[in-house]
Amino acid sequence: MQDVAADRQTDRADVTERADLVLPGQANHYGTLFAGQALSLMASAAFTAASRHARHDMVLTGVDTLRLDAPVPVGSLFVTQARLQRRGRSSVTIAVTGICENPRSGHRKQVAQGQFRLVAVDPDGRPQPITDRSSADENP
Repeated sequence: MQDVAADRQTDRADVTERADLVLPGQANHYGTLFAGQALSLMASAAFTAASRHARHDMVLTGVDTLRLDAPVPVGSLFVTQARLQRRGRSSVTIAVTGICENPRSGHRKQVAQGQFRLVAVDPDGRPQPITDRSSADENP
């Protein structure tokens, strides 16, 4: 585990960051974020980062080396930071870091990390090549 300083110099175009308040309904009997909830939030961050990069419909196909290193107490923020790690013909690997942030002090500590594999799919759910972003349709 390492302490994470708020990195203001990171190029935010390459990072998808989201902060979620940990509520009692997301906690286990110890009063900390349930592991399944952490996984769900991290997978959501990976999906968002993959979709932003590929500009295609994406599906999650695997999770590698997921580690949950420290608890996240109720009332804390669970911050996810997702970055493109690898791009293939029709798939991407997204590295996601989970950070526990004290909302009062701003202190951050890395508590989780994992790699998420996603594949671009066509309307029938079949893999399709990821095209260059410049050729993607610019209309929402």
